[in-house]
Amino acid sequence: MQLGLVPEIYNTVNMVPVDHVARVVTASAFHPVQDTLGVIHVTGHPRSRFVEILSSLSEYGFRVETTDYVPWRIALERYTILESKDNALYPLIHFVLDNLPQSTKAPELDDRNARTVLQADIEWSGVDMSLGRGVTLDEMGVYLAYLVGIGFLDAPSGPAKRQLPDLEIEKQILEKLTSVGGRGAKT
Repeated sequence: MQLGLVPEIYNTVNMVPVDHVARVVTASAFHPVQDTLGVIHVTGHPRSRFVEILSSLSEYGFRVETTDYVPWRIALERYTILESKDNALYPLIHFVLDNLPQSTKAPELDDRNARTVLQADIEWSGVDMSLGRGVTLDEMGVYLAYLVGIGFLDAPSGPAKRQLPDLEIEKQILEKLTSVGGRGAKT
């Protein structure tokens, strides 16, 4: 698999661990903000960079190589448009054709309301999470292990610096996933 890299300036994504999102939602229910709209933006701190997220694949033994964005885009266009319109990536090709580096730049969100409710929650929880959280390499391992466990990704076959964690996925979840329509990643 080849991964296209884009200039570092455009290379951020707002990826937040689900347990942190749940903490913000719960804290906001117990400590509602008092402004007129009550909007709470949940942001990752530190901001995740695509290069960090994608490099975690090789860290866990997935065979990937990086290449510059333009040659990668041309190869992807050629493959999805000319060679394989039945590929799972085909519906997403418009992202690549429409200036992917600029369109994937995560916006800066004002997360002061999230920080406020998390500050108010310290007294109850005893934990200060008001600085936010980003996704760690260990959490990426859990996400990747889940995608392998449900059959969305093949197991890694390359040399790994870290092993994917062992996850138990309930049989009912796997059965429901096999009945879901649409394309899988391994087509």
